[in-house]
Amino acid sequence: MPEAAIWIFLSVLVLGFMAVGVLGICKKVKFREKTQSMRKVTGVIVDSTVCDAPPNEVGVEAYFPVYEYEWEGVKKRLNSTTNVLRIKIGRKVHILVDPRTEKAICLEEEMATNTLYMIIGGIGVLVLVMVLMLATGVLDA
Repeated sequence: MPEAAIWIFLSVLVLGFMAVGVLGICKKVKFREKTQSMRKVTGVIVDSTVCDAPPNEVGVEAYFPVYEYEWEGVKKRLNSTTNVLRIKIGRKVHILVDPRTEKAICLEEEMATNTLYMIIGGIGVLVLVMVLMLATGVLDA
C-alpha cells in the first residue's frame, strides 16, 4: 500500500474516532441539562422483551429489560431501548422522571451509552497522538 494511502486511512480513522468522542461530549452536556429538573426514583427490572433477527437474516436475539417504578403512588413500567446481554430480574436501578411530562429514562443505561462514546473518543485521541508521533519522526514505524 502506498505511503500516502496509509496516511489518508489513518487520518480518516482518527477523524472518525474523534467525531464520535465529540458527539459523546455533546450528548453528556445535553444529558446533564436535560436531567437537571428530573426526579430520581428507584426502579427494578421485572421482565425483558426479546427481539428476534428478521426471518431472512442470521442473527442473535436481543434482550431489552423492562423496569418498574413508582411515580406519585402509581406503579409504572419503562421499556428499555438498550440491548443487554444479561438481565437480572430484581436488580435495582435508578429511574429519572421528568415531573412535567412524566417521561422516564434509566440512569444506568444513559451513563453506559455516554461512557462508550467517551471511550471511543479517547481511543481517537490516542491514535491521533500516535499518528502525529509517526508524522514527526518521534516514533519510527
